[in-house]
Amino acid sequence: MRIAIDARAYSWTGIGRYTRSLLSALARIPSSHHFIVLAGKDDAAYLRQALPPERFAVTAVDTSYYTWREQTIFLRQLLAVRADLFHFTHFNAPFFFQRPYIVTIHDTTRFIFPGQRHQTLFKQLVYEKLFQRVVESAAGVLCVSEATRRDVAALPLRLPPLVRVAAEAAGRVFHLPISPEARERARFLIGFTEPFLLYVGVWMSHKNLPRILAAYARVIEQYPRLHLVMTGRPRRGYVGVDRVARSLGLENDRIIYLGFAPHELLPALYAEASALMLPSLYEGFGLTALEAQACGTPVVASNVASLPEVLGNAAEYVNPEFVPSIAAGILHLLRDAAHREDVIRAGRSRAAAYNWEETARQTLIMYEAAL
Repeated sequence: MRIAIDARAYSWTGIGRYTRSLLSALARIPSSHHFIVLAGKDDAAYLRQALPPERFAVTAVDTSYYTWREQTIFLRQLLAVRADLFHFTHFNAPFFFQRPYIVTIHDTTRFIFPGQRHQTLFKQLVYEKLFQRVVESAAGVLCVSEATRRDVAALPLRLPPLVRVAAEAAGRVFHLPISPEARERARFLIGFTEPFLLYVGVWMSHKNLPRILAAYARVIEQYPRLHLVMTGRPRRGYVGVDRVARSLGLENDRIIYLGFAPHELLPALYAEASALMLPSLYEGFGLTALEAQACGTPVVASNVASLPEVLGNAAEYVNPEFVPSIAAGILHLLRDAAHREDVIRAGRSRAAAYNWEETARQTLIMYEAAL
């Protein structure tokens, strides 16, 4: 069977990390199938060197998302591909594409939190219509968690009979020992040696950043040397983190804004942190939590959506809508060394229970079932 995989988002965070990890795992496990990887020009040049050519062919395509180019130019490019099945690693597919495909659904965030960024009502309606068309016309739907499967099933659309779950995993690099040199580079990046809490992600409203900041403001009353390090960048329509910080009286040197941290430094950044903050209002999976656990970092996580499913008993759970609960979770990890070690130990075990090879195997089963 010839399977075409949409890797336009290969260099992204989030969906890009999923795409990179899936392709790498598919290359590592035996399979009689042949793959055609559809990627942007620069990524295609890299992938031709990185993937085994006897099973993987790479084709450069237009990388536009949410544009007319996706619905026209990319559609023409797809129609020129000789494949038995297509795999869209995100729901973005041309509206009029009618050949057999499966789609991975990572979350339903924009149904629960519409209007983020510069999303107009018209764009939201187009988003919902495209999502519905892509899901209803798919030969199968792959969800990254049981929680996401339930969320998709609750939407007013017709799911195909074939709907399966294939969980994500922390990549191999997060399970490896972290060298002192990498830790030094991470510390150089943030610019200090004092303890810190870490947030990794975008600044969208479902990430609950105002309450994270408010909880942090409470915690530093007792731990004044504790900093907050945040990846991500301000974007139009996202949470104005710096404005919220100022309203809470948080001084500029309290919060370190890293922008998009280098991927190769993420393991050391996790490992140096006192805790990863993920008290989100909604997560389709919560991959950063598994990555932190694999690096031996405890996670402050919300007790809603997919996180209890993914993290099991290996996190410090809090009520994401109650600032005192978030603050209490942080303080519990900081004050109680024995409890902290228990959470770290359970976290490493939990992260080890997931692996991308199993995700790839489940995805191969999905390919075969779809045809």
